[in-house]
Amino acid sequence: MRVTAHETSLTQRHLWRSAREAIPVTRTVIVETEQDGVSGYGEASCFMTDHYNSGLERMHADLRRTAPLLTTLDVCGPDGDADTVWQRLAAELPDSPFVLAALDSSLHDLRARLLGVPLWKSLGLDRPHDLRSSYSIGLDTPEAMAGKLRERPGWCAYKVKLADPGDLGILRELRRQTDAPFLIDGNCGWDPGRLVPALPQLHDLGVRLIEQPYPRAAWDDARSLKEISPIPVIADESITSPADLDACADAFHGINVKPMKAGGLTPALAMLRAARERGLITMLGCMPESAAGVTATAHLGGLVDHLDVDVVDLLAVDTGHGLSLDATGHVALPDRPGSGYLPDATAHGWYVHHVPAERAHLVRRQVPGCAPAMPGAGHPRDEHPQDAHPATRHLAVLLQGREAGAVSLYAEDPPAGHDLPNPRPGRARRLHGMATLDEVRGTGAGSALLRTALTVAALDGAETFWGHVPDAALGFYRKHRFDVLGRPLDLPGAGPHHFVHRSTR
Repeated sequence: MRVTAHETSLTQRHLWRSAREAIPVTRTVIVETEQDGVSGYGEASCFMTDHYNSGLERMHADLRRTAPLLTTLDVCGPDGDADTVWQRLAAELPDSPFVLAALDSSLHDLRARLLGVPLWKSLGLDRPHDLRSSYSIGLDTPEAMAGKLRERPGWCAYKVKLADPGDLGILRELRRQTDAPFLIDGNCGWDPGRLVPALPQLHDLGVRLIEQPYPRAAWDDARSLKEISPIPVIADESITSPADLDACADAFHGINVKPMKAGGLTPALAMLRAARERGLITMLGCMPESAAGVTATAHLGGLVDHLDVDVVDLLAVDTGHGLSLDATGHVALPDRPGSGYLPDATAHGWYVHHVPAERAHLVRRQVPGCAPAMPGAGHPRDEHPQDAHPATRHLAVLLQGREAGAVSLYAEDPPAGHDLPNPRPGRARRLHGMATLDEVRGTGAGSALLRTALTVAALDGAETFWGHVPDAALGFYRKHRFDVLGRPLDLPGAGPHHFVHRSTR
């Protein structure tokens, strides 16, 4: 099995606000697992990073840490049972639910594609039918929120973010636009003194579900609300794994299961089945993500009372083609094996992605002296003999689908005479031709490119990452924990360069 990481940068049609935060851009990592020429996909969002350990640096480090385990997995082999694989991954990633989810979902997707069946069938589910998603309206002025609803009339329900449940003006304004039920979401930000007195009016305004009104730790307040509320209350932040189900069944009328938060499709499926057995209301939702992640989620839609997968409709850019929503929120799953998601390399959601060698060379030709001469090359920018080698990787930073930075990775051990710690032949990758265009310098593009290259090298089995870098770039590599070894080397046509290296772990 070969595993690859890609970074994306997703923007929404409208600035997304809730009681907790405003989200102008969401960065995610898409994990691609490939076996026998077939790929499966999963996704991990850089969202609520402190709570979910989902910062980009942390998620990349966690992916690199799982590399030795991933090489042993065969999703169609005798040890490819989903629960067994998930347990092995979970043991390696106890505090990283989003990375665990991306890997678990990509492996489920890969297995279904290798079997040539839809994901729902591979999971042992009935074919989902008559799926409809609610439409989410982020926090804004009453006029702006009403405008968002007018853009999407006729949906089965509207999920409304509210900063204060006692401020009924927003709901009154929205009610003038639709007869559909409202599902209101507090994102842990409400006070019982404001919510409880407002319950009768909320019910009269057509609110039919309240989601996570209080902080996760406020279990007593949640239980008290459950006893008196005429409107069902469901958990979101309070339900993060099957271990939370007993407490949530006591304090809520139902749960909102999000596979990314739960750690993947495997635990999400177990939670939904257990909740149905207990008679709980079920919702299936998503995090800020692209079609790569949410398309797989929708395959579980036949198990739930409420489906909230409108994120692809909220996006201004995406990463490919997956589930589709019609003008009133009816969900159509792709008629393809696995989740049915198809990546589109031209989609503007991609931030760091693999490119052909010639596209990487094109970037470098725009940055004088960016690539030192290499063996067999007559000029710093000439093609390298390993460009087409199966182990070679070429990565690019993309700006609206156009390459604005590039780096190449070659399967090459460090030259003789460099005393590296614990070197093993064949376990190194050489970084070559790292370059970014002026328009993206200072934006973090170079860090994203290097971070992804390091992760890709580790997932390919490398233990050492090395290269020759010029004086001007030395501080950048030191910031990314590279060590400098030996004296500078004067490379033909490129000037003094330093040998730098670091472990991929």
